[in-house]
Amino acid sequence: MPLTCPQCGSDRIRSGSLHAHDSLRHRLLYRPLRCRECHQRLWVLSPLKPLLLLTVVGATVGATAWLALGSPARQPDQPSASPPHLRAEQGDAEAQLQMGMRYAEGDGVIQNDKEAARWFALAARQGLAEAQYQYGLALLHGKGVVQDYQSAFRWIEQPAQRGYARAQFTLGELYRYGTGTAIDKARAYLWFNLAAAQGVEAAAKARDSLVWQLKPEQITAMQEEARRISRTAHPATAEAAVKP
Repeated sequence: MPLTCPQCGSDRIRSGSLHAHDSLRHRLLYRPLRCRECHQRLWVLSPLKPLLLLTVVGATVGATAWLALGSPARQPDQPSASPPHLRAEQGDAEAQLQMGMRYAEGDGVIQNDKEAARWFALAARQGLAEAQYQYGLALLHGKGVVQDYQSAFRWIEQPAQRGYARAQFTLGELYRYGTGTAIDKARAYLWFNLAAAQGVEAAAKARDSLVWQLKPEQITAMQEEARRISRTAHPATAEAAVKP
């Protein structure tokens, strides 16, 4: 049975990479994957990693016993890579995003919304789409920062304009209910349409629920706007952004 993304339901799954903040259990026993549509990370149990772990443990025990007999320990040739918090402090946007996610989820650190929002903000100001979206959500829900709907709208709009599907769906919700902006059902339809074109099922349902509330000329105008935005964000799939 093919794997599907629990976030958006897409079966377009590719191999992912391990991150410094991943838990020891995930590193030792699981294989990381990533959805090509919404970029959600997911894990599957790796049948080879437990065997490899046993092999490594056996080798470590043997090496320890050998060293205990008097063999001099070798010094490492070079220092290990900097941990993510040091890279984050040095201005690495990806590391700053990792630190934000760790504090948001309590992964290896004490859960702290304020620290999470601080790291998201630093990475967001460097233009990282996921960080902009996460910082926008923090402002939207008042998690670790003073709740500010208008600022949340502005931060979420930036990755949405660049084709980030989750941000597009959330921006549609903001327009639909007038959160941080005036209610605009036509523009809500626009952003739901763009997110739906990238496989976000909830966006497709939300878009279709708005059709009866709009005039035909509004729908036509928003479909044309969707083509324009999609040509900028995803030139190869521009026509898919518009529902006939």
